[in-house]
Amino acid sequence: MNLPTRRLAGTAAVLGLAALALAPAAQAAPATGAISAAISPTTRALALMPLKIKAGLDIRMAYRRYALCAASNITPSKKSTYINGRKYQVGTGFCPIVKGWTIYNETLQGTSPTVKGPSTIWSSFGEPSTFPQYSPDTGWTVAAGTGRTLVVGTAPNTGMANFWGFPCVVTTPVTIGGVNYPMAMCAGPLMENINNGPVSAGATMVTDAPESATIPVGGVKLSTGSLAGMESFFLNPFPAS
Repeated sequence: MNLPTRRLAGTAAVLGLAALALAPAAQAAPATGAISAAISPTTRALALMPLKIKAGLDIRMAYRRYALCAASNITPSKKSTYINGRKYQVGTGFCPIVKGWTIYNETLQGTSPTVKGPSTIWSSFGEPSTFPQYSPDTGWTVAAGTGRTLVVGTAPNTGMANFWGFPCVVTTPVTIGGVNYPMAMCAGPLMENINNGPVSAGATMVTDAPESATIPVGGVKLSTGSLAGMESFFLNPFPAS
């Protein structure tokens, strides 16, 4: 999606955040260590996930490739991470790689990212007109995102995940209708929101994931703070004019 400059300025005004800026397409820095390509994509993605993360709020825009997990279902792992001192279980999910305008949190993807080079990529949010999505009923299809709301579950293996600004490993493409679509295996925290705070069971979230998803990616509605009411925006930051 190629947005004119005036459109980007309008988006910045909607956010109302002083830190919002048009950023370059790459935030490259030395990786912490190489990970063998012979290891499974899930194991490699989990290895990229930091054990401790200090997250702030520095929202920026860039035109680049990123992994879009907005319609993904997440599988829990045995790994945990600490975000701003709070412990979260980590999960992994299969996400399509797209190219276009995206919004991201510089404090998560800033000065010393683990992600670097063609074999790794960041998860982020944007609004391509269509993107690959999986459902056990229909398999892989290419469609527009369809936002819905739901209540975060309390039963085992239910809940939500925030895959906005976390590491991914580029993996085998998916073929849909004879076309190969690049894919990534991403890692990210469970029961943690777009403001990098904890989510409680019973909260209402917004997601593009199908109803079959037990741990969908999305954002829980916020009533306080700088991002109050912005959960739908992050799933659809650049709507068609």
